[in-house]
Amino acid sequence: MKIFTAEHLGFCYGVKRAVAMAQECVGMEGEIHTLGPIIHNPQVVKRLSDQGIEVINDLSLVKDKSTVIIRSHGIGPNAYAKAESKNLQIIDATCPHVKKAQQSAHELFQAGYTVVVIGEKHHPEVKSIVEWSNNKAIVVESVVEALEVPNTLKIGVVAQTTFAGELFQKIVTILQEKCEELKICRTICTATDLRQQSALDIASKVDLMLIIGGKNSANTSRLAQLCRDEGSLVYHIETADELTIQDFYGVETVGITAGASTPDWLIEEVYKKMQDFNEIFDLGIKKLEQGSIVKGKIVGIRKDEIFVDIGYKGEGSISLAELAYPLPENAAEVVSDGQVIDVFVLDADPADGVIKLSKVKADAIVGWDILEQAFHNKTTLDAKVLEVVNGGLKVSVLGINGFIPASQVDLRFTEDLSAFLNQTLTLVPIEVDKAKKRVVLSRKILLEEQRRLKEEETIATLAVGQIIEGTVRRIVDFGVFVDIGGIDGLVHISDLSWHRVNKPQEIVALGDQVKVLILKIDRESKRISLSLKQVGRDPWLDLIEQFSIGAIVKGKVSNISKFGAFVEIVPGVEGLVHLSELSDERVNKVEEIVSLGQEVSVKVLEIDKSSKRISLSISKAQQDADRVEYQSYLDKNEGTGLTIGDKLGHLFKKLE
Repeated sequence: MKIFTAEHLGFCYGVKRAVAMAQECVGMEGEIHTLGPIIHNPQVVKRLSDQGIEVINDLSLVKDKSTVIIRSHGIGPNAYAKAESKNLQIIDATCPHVKKAQQSAHELFQAGYTVVVIGEKHHPEVKSIVEWSNNKAIVVESVVEALEVPNTLKIGVVAQTTFAGELFQKIVTILQEKCEELKICRTICTATDLRQQSALDIASKVDLMLIIGGKNSANTSRLAQLCRDEGSLVYHIETADELTIQDFYGVETVGITAGASTPDWLIEEVYKKMQDFNEIFDLGIKKLEQGSIVKGKIVGIRKDEIFVDIGYKGEGSISLAELAYPLPENAAEVVSDGQVIDVFVLDADPADGVIKLSKVKADAIVGWDILEQAFHNKTTLDAKVLEVVNGGLKVSVLGINGFIPASQVDLRFTEDLSAFLNQTLTLVPIEVDKAKKRVVLSRKILLEEQRRLKEEETIATLAVGQIIEGTVRRIVDFGVFVDIGGIDGLVHISDLSWHRVNKPQEIVALGDQVKVLILKIDRESKRISLSLKQVGRDPWLDLIEQFSIGAIVKGKVSNISKFGAFVEIVPGVEGLVHLSELSDERVNKVEEIVSLGQEVSVKVLEIDKSSKRISLSISKAQQDADRVEYQSYLDKNEGTGLTIGDKLGHLFKKLE
């Protein structure tokens, strides 16, 4: 087995400096503390604790005049002020690169920039940088979050010193579109870039990568993920004690790297243990025990049996029944030649010399560990649906029976689950109990997260006044929900059409493709108001063009209220005859003058296009008709000596 070590690994300058400063404090008089873990490595923290330097997380717990070592991740200005007020002796072990990032954030804030810190918002280093911006900085750790940054005049960018360079550049590209001026302080430590690149260089050419460092270390976890993305099998370990020789059966090449918080002595212990394993392999004295789990390479496949090389004196065999669950018809359906698998030793010293192995039992044992890790880390697993059962689906995950409640299968409750039978689903464990052999999984949680990300991505591209195409997904009494690209918006029933709508089904049907106008966006609650009718011109405006103020028109009484009567003068256009405009005489009730459906003549008094209101008058229409009659009478009786008052005085109306 060949072992490759990365060119750049282990302690960076800032971490080495911080640990050295802490070591110099050993034996000093009085109490000595580090404010938070000096670095993200449990073994180093414990070693310092054994030497009398304890971790505290709150300065108020420290006695006055004690010695406090500032961790490599740094602190904010308020913590320095509090330490000074307690007369504490401060040993500032803040990494110089972190100091630079803190100073940059402070200067950018003072210069009027909107400060954006690219990094992990819960990381202590990032928290300290934010505090130096008067707690005004925006923390961004993904492309999605970068899209949510509001537009502004000036943005100043600072980075977490261990942030991935490639992702940093993607985020910066988005931020360039968010402002008129972008100032970039690239505070990523060059040691981070070198460490990540050297890890990738060997990850691409080995069977397995060992990543050494604290499980709580962000830069170590990032190293592990980068190597996984490269396609390498990765073991993230903190100490050599986590390694067993079985982990390396069938492995020909191993790469070793370590995070910035990993001391040399831990790396050396791992390297020595790997050399010890090599000596055992070279001597050929590997001990095989019944009940152990080892790795092996498949070297032969038959229909009902496979053969596995486990690096022992003879090959092992796995029967079809011990190969997979559920039982396949042919071994070739579930494994392939050359594949490396975990196997459980059923019989290490059989009479026929062929070692009996089980993949099913190994998968179950290893599977429970993977299930528990997935449960705690909220990671996904693939499972095959075996059966539709009462209340949900029975699945096989890592060779272990699991259950998906019907309520967790899809975003909405699905009555008939038969469509999922024999499908392979990506799921997340929501309950794992090895003792009770109980595994409960959810697909809904993943779908909700995917929908949330899609909603965030879509809503970031939307703007009020934009016209967009969508699909009618749901119809309710008060309106219609339209999918506009991963997020639903509501078209209220009043915005479906320019004319009165009794039911939304009069206008649209499920699945219809429609164009809608965005009226309002509430990004916090992710609510979007849409309009179907405002995509086109209001037909009322075209119909009203045929009428002018003072015109006499005929219409039909369409509605009666306490304050007047509504008269439809053409289909789709109504006007109000106020109670005072029904007659020249006092009117107590509208019904005294008109009734529903009655045809009447009305005079147009006012047209308000902005509010779509038309004021009409029956009384003034009648006055105009009477005046026409008066004029006609005058024309016929000119020269008789009679006056209008003599004949028609009772008809004179007061002009308004």
